[in-house]
Amino acid sequence: MEKISVILLAAGKSKRFKHSTKKQFIKIKNKLLLEYVIDKFITLKYPKQIILVIDKNDIKKVENLHFKKEYKDIKIVFGGKERYDSVFNASKYVDKDAKIVLIHDIARPLISKNLIYKCIKKIKNYDCVIPVIPIVDTIKLINSKYEIIRTQSRENLVLAQTPQVFKKKVFDHIYSKNVLYKWIKKNKITDDSQIAELEGYKVKGIIGEKTNIKLTTKEDLYLLKTFVN
Repeated sequence: MEKISVILLAAGKSKRFKHSTKKQFIKIKNKLLLEYVIDKFITLKYPKQIILVIDKNDIKKVENLHFKKEYKDIKIVFGGKERYDSVFNASKYVDKDAKIVLIHDIARPLISKNLIYKCIKKIKNYDCVIPVIPIVDTIKLINSKYEIIRTQSRENLVLAQTPQVFKKKVFDHIYSKNVLYKWIKKNKITDDSQIAELEGYKVKGIIGEKTNIKLTTKEDLYLLKTFVN
């Protein structure tokens, strides 16, 4: 069974969340959202390494989790200004003998093991695999004043989720310093698979889960609590 290196991203500032507590440290049913995600991955039936990327200012909060016996082997890494900076920092600690690298947002605490396993299974035939959700709403193109310019076709458009899974050699290439900084000078990079696309790798989308929502605003928190309860 191939070894997997799991990178969990929890270094966000939660600016859009507008809450006194960062979203990764919100508690639902007396459990941190951070813990919901970690618990899913530490119980995967694969040899694995877990790298948790955090804001350096949160180190004391996260160190408390290390008192849990099952969390003691988690590698803690400090994040950077942007998402890709955080993944780049984590890339320095990925096990050399790992064959697969999986990246997941802590802001998606309801990820199911079923979806994780589906992504891992598909990577055999592709360079990168990501879960996606088809768009069902009508899509409008607007200007800076929110005036409607036109209606866009939603055909062939999807919403990307995480986890995003890569063959190790692909991950190593796209997060090499030369490749990464070549593309961030030319594009606004918002997820990891985007760099693989730009480098010409074969990226496969599989149907994700509507419950795998991303906690971004307070409204999302209400929805999240409904799913958990």
